[in-house]
Parts: sequence; C-alpha cells; structure tokens
Amino acid sequence: MDLKKLTGKLMTVVAAGAMVMSIGGGVVWANNCKDEYAHMSFDESAGEYLDYTRGRDKQDTSCGYIKGVYSSNDYSFNATLVGSDGNDSHNYYEDFDLIDYDVFPGDEIWMYNYVKENGYDGAAIKCESNTGAEYSVGFLWSPDSV
Repeated sequence: MDLKKLTGKLMTVVAAGAMVMSIGGGVVWANNCKDEYAHMSFDESAGEYLDYTRGRDKQDTSCGYIKGVYSSNDYSFNATLVGSDGNDSHNYYEDFDLIDYDVFPGDEIWMYNYVKENGYDGAAIKCESNTGAEYSVGFLWSPDSV
C-alpha cells in the first residue's frame, strides 16, 4: 500500500475520532444534580400534613428533580421547590410563583421553578399530604438537574 494513501486514511480516522470526542465532551452538567434521599411522615389528624427537606445549594436556573420511591398505600403527596439559604438550611422562602407537583411512587419529575431567578442560592422541597390518612413517603431529589 502506498504510504501517502495510508497517511491519508490515518488522518481521516484521527479527525473522525476528534470530532466524536468533541461532541461527547460538549455535554454540560448542572452543578448540584446529585440525588439525595428524603423520608417524611404525614398524619393530618395530628396536624402533621406539611414538612420540608433540608436546604441545598442551587447553583443554576435548571429544573429541580424529584423521583417518588415509596409511599405507604401508594398515596401521592404534593411537592414544591421553594427557596432556602443553601446547604443544611431550615429557612424556607415562598414569596414568588410556586409550581406544585403531585408525586406518586415511580414518578420522575423535572420541577420547573423560579428559585434562582428570585435571588435564592438554595432550594428545598416543600411536601404536603394529599389525603387525610396517616402515611409516609420516600423520594430522591436534587435542586438542579442535568
């Protein structure tokens, strides 16, 4: 085989590989998209119908994320991404347009929100019971998404 043809083919393969690598390397991941597990219990008859996760840093304007993992009796609960002061905060802010989501076990929801746009550097999930029954829920969540 001619050395010139071999060099040309080699250069084509290298160029194609470089293009593939540049496409794969162009994926941008949001900053705080690691899922964290949370568990809550509700008992409306005892006045326990509302709870919040701890705050976590929200580093961009992407959607939040929630995945229903468990619910006794397969009941749903209402979830809203609210503002907070960041990691481990128990201060919550709801002074802007909030978007509520009903979450059932197995649901994966990208939660549109206006947390970062309203000047908050943290987010938390506000959870409310959807039934008068006593039940518990478990879910994964992150303040940012990919």
